[in-house]
Amino acid sequence: MLLLLLLLLLLVPAWGTATSILDDLEHVGLYAAATYQRFEDWANSRACSVCQHSDIRSTEINATWSTAIPAASRGFVGIDHNRRHVVVAFRGTTHVMDVLADAQIAEVKWPSAEADGNESRVHAGFLAAYLSARDTVLGALDAIAADSNSEYSILFVGHSLGAAQATLAFADYAEHTSNTSSAISWKMRLITFGSPRVGNRDFARHVDRAATGDDVHLRVVHEADMVPHLPRTIVPRLHNYAHSGREIWARDSETAPASDVVLCRKLEDGEEDPACSVSVGPLRWNIADHFVYPGIRIGIPRYLVQKEGREADWL
Repeated sequence: MLLLLLLLLLLVPAWGTATSILDDLEHVGLYAAATYQRFEDWANSRACSVCQHSDIRSTEINATWSTAIPAASRGFVGIDHNRRHVVVAFRGTTHVMDVLADAQIAEVKWPSAEADGNESRVHAGFLAAYLSARDTVLGALDAIAADSNSEYSILFVGHSLGAAQATLAFADYAEHTSNTSSAISWKMRLITFGSPRVGNRDFARHVDRAATGDDVHLRVVHEADMVPHLPRTIVPRLHNYAHSGREIWARDSETAPASDVVLCRKLEDGEEDPACSVSVGPLRWNIADHFVYPGIRIGIPRYLVQKEGREADWL
């Protein structure tokens, strides 16, 4: 009996139960969902119904951006004084310019890779999208840092392409704070939903070094969402994509989609837990699961989401 109790304790993460983790993910997912609406008008429920959800309604928006040239990026920086965290949220793919960014599959040097001697490389399109927002993001965070204290945490969040940009922003800001004497020492977290692979194994290790702790970098994957399995490594000498962070596999339950969380093992060097989403074969991959995550429901054409003879009631 004692041995069984010890095994159960090992299966429960230090930061909470599966139920509390799902509640946390649903809260964070609301910020990702808000990026798909007119968050500039946060207090207007007609413009941004998600923004007026009781969980995030009190958030103060400090900065917003919406770029098209040289690459598409959209998002906001805000402060939730009730939960004492700063939120940096990036929107995912919704129109053709974002899709073009997704298609730029070639890996390029992560800007600091030569400076610190590593061989980190990242997806060219994702980097271009993030760099178009970088000045706004860092400027807003530095301004908030000047007026806040270290009791606040900073949360980077995004869905789809926004998840890739959030990952780049997390890595960039970790380097920025280490090189900026005026920056406060916030606890940083990165939580992504439906993220594609962002860079090579060196970059995955680079991100993981900045994300120390079980709950610092959580990468949520819904059931058989195809996007987290992309880009695939076809020619290793040209690119070698890998994931960073600890996967949370959100399975469908009998009562609701993406409501049964599996806490995957955190492996090294960009390896993925073989018992989690990587166990799903390509024949089961689908795009419908990409648009449903904890706290996130994004409408897409009905014919794309018919699954196992059932239609989602949120379309």
